Amino acid sequence: MHTRADLRTLALQRIAPLDADVLLAHALGISKEHLYSHPEALVDGDAEAAFRALLERRAAGEPVAYLRGWKEFYGLRFAVDPRVLIPRPETETLVDAILASGPRVVADIGTGSGAIAVALAMHSPACRVIATDISQDALDVARANASAHGVTGRIEFRQGDLLEPLRERVDAVAANLPYLTDASVEEWTGERASLSFEPRSAVLAGVDGLALIRSAIADLPRVLAPGGVGYFECDPPQARLLAAEYGGEILRDLAGSERVLVLRAPARGAMMAP
Repeated sequence: MHTRADLRTLALQRIAPLDADVLLAHALGISKEHLYSHPEALVDGDAEAAFRALLERRAAGEPVAYLRGWKEFYGLRFAVDPRVLIPRPETETLVDAILASGPRVVADIGTGSGAIAVALAMHSPACRVIATDISQDALDVARANASAHGVTGRIEFRQGDLLEPLRERVDAVAANLPYLTDASVEEWTGERASLSFEPRSAVLAGVDGLALIRSAIADLPRVLAPGGVGYFECDPPQARLLAAEYGGEILRDLAGSERVLVLRAPARGAMMAP
């Protein structure tokens, strides 16, 4: 039998220290703190086999979130698997902005795992959320996450493309849509290798990565209520390009990167088409 320290040393030859610690703790069913405090403890055969299997998958690039089956976002734990994109910390900027605006009705388009929709419902009990996705598989994951957090009654899930399922006007549109270029697939190595395990439809958006965002922006005048706001997560260069083209403002994420394009409808009347 090997000790925890032995297995950690083995893992460090192939994967990053944090990944090794997270996966070893996961395989053992203990916290990282307990792992650190008792490195001399022996690991039984079943747990070692489970860890070695996780190690092989992580060394091949599979995301830690898929290996554990969950990812934390906005202080909440979300179940994730290869049917959905893994929530990223930079998207919390979008949630912060929407919560600060105090909307009554929000549409989360391309909801994926439901991370944005559930976070909004959890932190703004008075808010009604409509979550859309073209993928039924993604909606199944999102519904399960909503149920796990007890907010199923305040989120309505609708299948369809972008804003198409919306027939009413909303106060805010949250959009963390795919924004990577098709050519970026060739660059998915190293830290970006995990992208190859996520759904292509959830990360790629045409030659310039803006096909879906532009389509959604074009439909904003139909769905935004007077004074309503659309929030679009982008790559920083895309945010600047879109702001120059459509107007609006840009919000920076916690790392200081220009991350969210904000488009506001007039306080009176419908938003003018871009």
